Amino acid sequence: MAWDDVSRWQANDLAAAFKMGDPVQMVDVRELTWRESDSMIKGAIRLDPMEFESQITDLPEGKELLFYCDRAGEATSMKIALWAFDHGRTRVGVLVGGWSGWQDAGYPVVPKAG
Repeated sequence: MAWDDVSRWQANDLAAAFKMGDPVQMVDVRELTWRESDSMIKGAIRLDPMEFESQITDLPEGKELLFYCDRAGEATSMKIALWAFDHGRTRVGVLVGGWSGWQDAGYPVVPKAG
């Protein structure tokens, strides 16, 4: 798989998918802003970007895994999406603009768990 095979979701497309109940699982892989932030996208699962190899198998099957990060050009999200695909996950994507793109579009967030 190459970077251009990963689905690239705009914030408005993701919001519409949530409303329609599409099988999408958000995965938060922020590095820089995770500690300082008190919120995340509703329903997201946290995956430590430094230890993602051991955590990918814990993610649910049957949904598109949609990664979001806080790096320019979705760098961390793309790296992890490509790795997940290479290790058996066939439906992977990234949120264009990542965390800040979601917030800038004014879509809702929820408090981080624990």
